[in-house]
Amino acid sequence: MLRLFLLPFSYFLNSVPYRVKLFLGSSIGLVLFHIFRFRRSIIIGNLTRAFGSEKKPEEIRELAKQNYIHYALVLLEWIESLVWTSEDFRTKTDLFWDPVKEQMALNRGGFLLTSHLGNWEFAIQSASAHGMPCDIIVKRQQTQVAQQFLNWFRTRFGAREIYESGTIRDIFDSLGRKRFVVFVLDQFMGPPIGLPVTFFGLEAGTAAGLALITEKSKNSLFTAYSYRGRNGKIQVHIEKLEEMATQAVRREQRLYEKTQSYNDTIEKQVRQFPEQWLWLHKRWKPFRGESRWKLKPIVLAFVLGLMLPGCSSQKISATPTGIEIPPDPTIAVPTYGQVDSTEATPVVLEKKIKKTEVKSVPKKAQSKVSFSIVPVDKVPFELGERMVIDLTWLSLPAGKGVLEVREGPEFHGRPSFHLWGNVLSSKMVDTIYHVDNTIESFIDKSGFIPYKFLLSMFETAQKKETRVVFDHPNEKAFYWSKRISQKWGDQDIDRTDSMPPQSRDMFSALYYARALNYELNKKQQFWIYENGQNLNVELTPVAKEIVTSGAGVFQCWKIRVDVKLNNVLRPTGDLFMWLSDDSKKYLVRFDAKVKIGSLLGRLVSIKEQ
Repeated sequence: MLRLFLLPFSYFLNSVPYRVKLFLGSSIGLVLFHIFRFRRSIIIGNLTRAFGSEKKPEEIRELAKQNYIHYALVLLEWIESLVWTSEDFRTKTDLFWDPVKEQMALNRGGFLLTSHLGNWEFAIQSASAHGMPCDIIVKRQQTQVAQQFLNWFRTRFGAREIYESGTIRDIFDSLGRKRFVVFVLDQFMGPPIGLPVTFFGLEAGTAAGLALITEKSKNSLFTAYSYRGRNGKIQVHIEKLEEMATQAVRREQRLYEKTQSYNDTIEKQVRQFPEQWLWLHKRWKPFRGESRWKLKPIVLAFVLGLMLPGCSSQKISATPTGIEIPPDPTIAVPTYGQVDSTEATPVVLEKKIKKTEVKSVPKKAQSKVSFSIVPVDKVPFELGERMVIDLTWLSLPAGKGVLEVREGPEFHGRPSFHLWGNVLSSKMVDTIYHVDNTIESFIDKSGFIPYKFLLSMFETAQKKETRVVFDHPNEKAFYWSKRISQKWGDQDIDRTDSMPPQSRDMFSALYYARALNYELNKKQQFWIYENGQNLNVELTPVAKEIVTSGAGVFQCWKIRVDVKLNNVLRPTGDLFMWLSDDSKKYLVRFDAKVKIGSLLGRLVSIKEQ
């Protein structure tokens, strides 16, 4: 409807010479400046902030008049172009884009940094008309009429719009298609997403999105800007933008420096054509609140902890966080089979777990509890097993997991398995939140109960070490953890908790689940101790399904996982895992609903010694 209304004006503007359009634009601009005064105080105020120390008040006022004339000409140019073809854009605008053509010849996409300089809508259409595949990140319009019109106006020659609500997924989809993603960074963005960097020497909240994306991406970065030449023809320049060299070790500082450099680039362009920038926008709003430019971490704590340790070469004695783990407490080792109250003997699990030290046992530590033994022929895994699992989140690569079974130390003469791994996020997820979490559990080879659990978390917002030592005869868990975090604050915990008999930790629970026998709709229950909480886990086989994975095709049990705290269902979201219906019961797949979307895991490969 809006296009139909404007079509007569479009044909008229295409029939008159530029001097007529210039006269119309100047007249409309001066009327807006002198009579309607639309946002005049904002424009003059912004120009004064930017050039107050360089220009006199009368020069600022004249610059504001020219800025109004520029807006009027932009409007007339938009109307005139409604009937243009792609050939019209190629002949009626000048595009200087050799660096992009070189990038396209290499079959690669990239990022474009741009602003509201010149005729910004012409810039994207000129590039599209010349054959450049580009997608621009935009905000949704407040009215449906404006939304439909701008969507048609921007995309008619092959460009696409990416709305802020779905940015991450669509950006990586565009890059995968060898397209160029356009970031417009000259508008105010406050907390929690913005960064308080400077523009024309004044604090200006700026979106951190481009810095976050380019932090790990190998795609090239370009800058694009346009301006109106003396003859009225729009000139569009696209230039390669070299990333600034930085010595900053902390990722936070690098993001500030990169975003500042983007503002500096835009400022340099605006200074060349100050009358053609969008001064009516409130660029320097107060930046109130705390920036969350790191963004929220992907909330995978339960799922990643229970299911998905991954790939790292860190040793127990050398934590990646550098946090020192204190000596372990004295515990009692349980007896198995026929119980003799004099057989339960305490041991000290040393920090490096190289040997066990037998000490005298106090009477209260002596156990009369018989712990069940899993027959050797029923143990579903063996030393040297290594499972690789690919993780996806919102259909995007989230990371890789590796589950390994190693030889563990002896605890009072009893052999153990050393279950090992860590979570390692993908480069895509690293742009939002980096995760490298090493997780380990030492379980009795036949009793399948844990003696010790270690979790080392090396993330964007924190460094944390956690150690739990299990005293099963006395039903005690010795919990220690230390966290270093600017975001959530430092924390140091050392306490003793009560736990139910034969509790597992969140990692060894997976391996215990593989040792169980399943029947359709028949529940299996066991306890997990987790940071002072005793969780009752229910595993319910709900179906048998064929699952295809990178490691082959498996007949699987589809098992629903429910977690209860104090007999109340814990809101972990829907969680299903698929275990192979054979003697090994490999973790072939899992699907977990998290706060945003779903986390999916699929077995990629299996290696056995």
